[in-house]
Amino acid sequence: MTLKISKEIEKRYTSNKILGYPSAIKKISELKKQGKKVGLCHGGFDLLHPGHMKHFESAKKLCDYLVVSITSDQYVTSRKGSGRPVLPDNLRAYSATCVEFVDCVVISDFKKGIEVIKKLNPSYYIKGPDFIHKTTPGITAEREAIKEVGGEMKYTNDPAFSTTEIIHYVKEELDRKKILLLIDRDGTIIEDRDFLGKNKNWREEVKDNKPVVDFLSYLQTKYETTKIVVTNQAGVARKYFDCKTVEESNECANAILKRRGVVIDNWQYCPDVDSAYAEIKRKKEGFEFDPKFVKEKTKRKPSPDMVFDGLKEINKNINEFTDILVLGDKDDDKGLAKNLGGKFIAVNNKSYNELIKDFESS
Repeated sequence: MTLKISKEIEKRYTSNKILGYPSAIKKISELKKQGKKVGLCHGGFDLLHPGHMKHFESAKKLCDYLVVSITSDQYVTSRKGSGRPVLPDNLRAYSATCVEFVDCVVISDFKKGIEVIKKLNPSYYIKGPDFIHKTTPGITAEREAIKEVGGEMKYTNDPAFSTTEIIHYVKEELDRKKILLLIDRDGTIIEDRDFLGKNKNWREEVKDNKPVVDFLSYLQTKYETTKIVVTNQAGVARKYFDCKTVEESNECANAILKRRGVVIDNWQYCPDVDSAYAEIKRKKEGFEFDPKFVKEKTKRKPSPDMVFDGLKEINKNINEFTDILVLGDKDDDKGLAKNLGGKFIAVNNKSYNELIKDFESS
């Protein structure tokens, strides 16, 4: 669908350089009788950009009088697809008239350039350098058409500049969200194990959580993402394993994710437990924690401290992100999202499509 512009506004964009076909044909005929060379550039010329302007400048150097033919809306849409052209034909025509190298503009309600060539009978049909060696049916027919009317093909020598690429850039890059993804480890990015690292064969237990990994792949493709894994690892304080084991298990998980195309920017873990919690466990169950990892205040989730540590390590600031998204399976993950003013998605037993749905509705 072309950009909707009111008829009242469109009426203001007029120029005496926009000619109907009878006037254009008469003008071209008179000029040729005077020995003038008339050049024709034909195309959609949507969202007039420097590439178009340079093409017109170069084309004018090849002739005495330059005509620009603007393809009407319906045929641009049939060729380029839905959403094109961005601007209606009369506004595209007006834009072309504002370029000093263009002498007149016609709006061509023809499907192909060959009809325009036969209608206007220009001296030269001028295309960009990317058409020199093309042998597609369209350009081949246009070469034959200009020859039939006694004219010649001419080519400019300017660098390529694509309207489609500009539109893609605006859609995909200019308005590209910057998302800080904070991801729990066990039960989220990898399958849950009862204190991964506790068993001697723990390496065999590291399995990626496919729906979550697929979801992360989707997010990093569509948005600019920074991904930090934030995990509480009380197994160290419980003396089930040491910090080296946590770091090795992180490396193991990271290698699996890399093979899946998901890049984690930083890994953070907290091996500590709160002293109040440790005291409760000691009194009720007689459980003794490693005193080195029992702290009055820890960086455990839902505290955001590990997040800030991770951002510092990769030289980023939380304020540069448009969105903060926490993926997890426990209340402390949900609490982390709340403490950071972010969004939370519970991943528990959800499919890829369910995660997408949760994200789009959040």
